[in-house]
Amino acid sequence: MYKFRVSTKEENNNAGFGKWIYGAGVFGEEPYALFFGKVRRRFGENDTFSDDWENMYSYEITAEDENGNKLYFEIYHGPGGPSIGTPFSGELPPEYQQAKKELIEYIESAEPVDYVHESVYYDIPVNVKYTVKNGNATVESVFPEEMDFENIEDYM
Repeated sequence: MYKFRVSTKEENNNAGFGKWIYGAGVFGEEPYALFFGKVRRRFGENDTFSDDWENMYSYEITAEDENGNKLYFEIYHGPGGPSIGTPFSGELPPEYQQAKKELIEYIESAEPVDYVHESVYYDIPVNVKYTVKNGNATVESVFPEEMDFENIEDYM
């Protein structure tokens, strides 16, 4: 069983951007907004919040077992949405497999904090506003007026 906390300054940069282990099968802005609210409930506010949708936040997390062994993760919102990175790009060692499972359960079991966060998906650009209130998420997206939706691939 692991306990999770924000990493100390000495532990920072141990997680890296290796394996993406969150998000498979979870798509859509409402689940992304709720996940961000749950992460904030578990790990608080930090100074990485950004208006860039592809770099919206980052939390460096330490998982510690009852013997004092530490594993490192990074929870972040990247180009593919919410993600959890590890220092490994290949197969995760067994202890990381277990800690990964517990970390996701720990986050998902939280009630999301109420918040409003505005960001921009700069590639298009689209303004995206996440609002979470009483456990419900709403997302507002404002597209440029001149955007040609018939040729959307031109923006990707």
